[in-house]
Amino acid sequence: MLEETAMVVEANTDYLWVETRSRSGCSQCSSSCTTSVVSKLFGMKRNRLKLENTLGAVAGDSVVVGIPDELLVRASVWAYLFPLLAMFAVSATGGVMGVGEGAQVLLAMVGLAAGFALVRWSTSRQGARQRFRPSLLRIVSDDMVFSPVRQMTAL
Repeated sequence: MLEETAMVVEANTDYLWVETRSRSGCSQCSSSCTTSVVSKLFGMKRNRLKLENTLGAVAGDSVVVGIPDELLVRASVWAYLFPLLAMFAVSATGGVMGVGEGAQVLLAMVGLAAGFALVRWSTSRQGARQRFRPSLLRIVSDDMVFSPVRQMTAL
């Protein structure tokens, strides 16, 4: 399970919005190499996600969001490998049909675009959106970690 800490920025009983920060692997050191300088210039990108509020989190809480490892592999295959395979298949079909090199290049671009369009269409359906959605794992506190049921203290 891949996990990332996020901050709850908005919450209600059903859903919450969390914000994570993307960081470059290179921005972590104190070196002054070119890649580190460029990474520091662009700063950290903030990502907002809408998740089901299964733990009763409130705005201001730090939470841990996770996605299963196999889900990341499957999504990577869909996003990268499938469009490339479509590009090669359409280009090879053109080659077998005897079209020239220029036409094969155009067919390759059409195949790549069709592959991306098919991936976008298949992941935009409701079932795919639910399947690829990250899940809320736990609420993190400075002094303790809250698991699926949030502990409440009486006054």
